[in-house]
Amino acid sequence: MSINIAVLASGRGSNLEAILAAIAEGKVDAKVKLVLVNVPGAGALDIATKYGVATTVIPNAGMTRKEHEEKVIAELKKHELDFIVLAGYMRVLSADLLSHFKDSRGFFKVINIHPSLLPAFPGIRGYEEAFEYGVKIAGVTVHLVDEKVDHGPILAQATFERLPDDTLESFKARGLKIEHEIYPQVLQSIAKGGVSFFQRHTADATADRETARR
Repeated sequence: MSINIAVLASGRGSNLEAILAAIAEGKVDAKVKLVLVNVPGAGALDIATKYGVATTVIPNAGMTRKEHEEKVIAELKKHELDFIVLAGYMRVLSADLLSHFKDSRGFFKVINIHPSLLPAFPGIRGYEEAFEYGVKIAGVTVHLVDEKVDHGPILAQATFERLPDDTLESFKARGLKIEHEIYPQVLQSIAKGGVSFFQRHTADATADRETARR
């Protein structure tokens, strides 16, 4: 079954592009109905335009969180959406916003990708904190969003090794490559069989899956 999604972004949109490219190549059975950004001029807008996807900009500057989210909710509700996908959206979603997008089991229909093996290193500096801590194995997590920051049921994780000669830049680049592989794969898994919890992927994010379905 094809799924309809909206993608929320704030920056350059590399994960958005990975998703749109996978859809264009027939690897993900989904349609991006809207790309919503909160930063005027964000690179995600150019990527959406490149793929012919509708966009809207709702700047948060000068607004309270409630005022901004009311506008976001109103825009999202114009579309028939199965899921909201966060791709570098640098805003914490309130419980009120999330409550508008809840499934029959009580889970929120909002998906996020985070640059660490949650619950380790939540927050915006996931790669940096993992690197500074000296981890030998790092990774990426895709999860359903809940009321806590970088929390909620884990859908999939993929790991990669920290190499002896890694710089922070090379470390982050390898993690980002995995992000671009695992995010479309999780969306395709949902399109094919619905939400399933905790898939473990190898470093190339293609094999060694362990899935526990609820």
